[in-house]
Amino acid sequence: MNNDRDNIFGRRLSQARQMKGLSMEELGSQLTPAVTRQAINKYEKGQTLPDSRMLLALGSALGVKPDYFFRPFTVEVDRVMFRKDAKFPEKKSIAIRERVREELERYLEAEQLCGTQSGFSLPSVNISSAEDVTEYATKLRSTLKLGIDGISNVIEVLEDNGIKVIEISEDDSFEGRSGYANDDIPVIVVNDNLTPERKRFALLHELGHLLMRFKGDMKAKEIENLCNIFASELLLPSSVLLSRIGIKRHDISLAELSDLQKQYGISIDAIMEAMRRLEVITDRRYDGYLKKKRSFQDFRAVVEQSMAIPETTGRFVRMVYRALADEIISFSKAAALLNTSVETVKRQLQLV
Repeated sequence: MNNDRDNIFGRRLSQARQMKGLSMEELGSQLTPAVTRQAINKYEKGQTLPDSRMLLALGSALGVKPDYFFRPFTVEVDRVMFRKDAKFPEKKSIAIRERVREELERYLEAEQLCGTQSGFSLPSVNISSAEDVTEYATKLRSTLKLGIDGISNVIEVLEDNGIKVIEISEDDSFEGRSGYANDDIPVIVVNDNLTPERKRFALLHELGHLLMRFKGDMKAKEIENLCNIFASELLLPSSVLLSRIGIKRHDISLAELSDLQKQYGISIDAIMEAMRRLEVITDRRYDGYLKKKRSFQDFRAVVEQSMAIPETTGRFVRMVYRALADEIISFSKAAALLNTSVETVKRQLQLV
């Protein structure tokens, strides 16, 4: 972003452009009338300002209201650093980072207004094996006072412990990312289009990336596998799985798996993988399950059917309406924070 803190328009334009994943040249060509890359560059550097017609064209091309470009940076989010993934396109990574930066600014401002800043204090640990992961997940469940029950709402658990959860709509290739903003604010980004079970698993997988420190020579594939184990253990502890299913099985009914899926909000695929890992079933038996899924669409549809209650982050919205109800902010300020219209805010606010 531009270092000139007074150049609000240029910084907002750059942010909106990157959120759309557009280069300066691509943005210029989408405008009517079209402008050059150099013109967009001058706008972003604050060397020139667009006229009203061009301002409307920029807002239309970038999917934002004209007043977005002049919204002050009340809370600064200088850096959003996500874990690296060589397979993830850099352009898409930048777009997601900027979308998160923009949403996080509004989130942190709402916290300031309500005086509800939450600290992050979950313990991290060095990990070198699957056994380490299982042990740590068990301790973390105890720290979070989860017992051996299912987690009713993963997002609330994360937000109650100081982790900012940002939901974005993406295609199926994206599940989640985790990292830190301003070096000390933990952030997890998750695809809101995932099924509830996949979304819960992705959130806890990313929590594993935040909390677990891996050996420097550990390969990326192994790290991903350990984070999967972490998510699986938090959702459905192996001790519970073994007590419910048994230590050794060959055939297992869909009814047994569906019951666990309902109670613990974990997919049947993840349960089967856990049983393979714990050697409740053999690798051959697990491969047979995957083959059956590939061969029979009806079977695949049944085992991939979602049974968990959808989750969404509500803390940010609650904070904004709390500030509005307490008359700390105006309707227009609430609308700006929620990125919606004043009319929508008025409809939603119902004092009791």
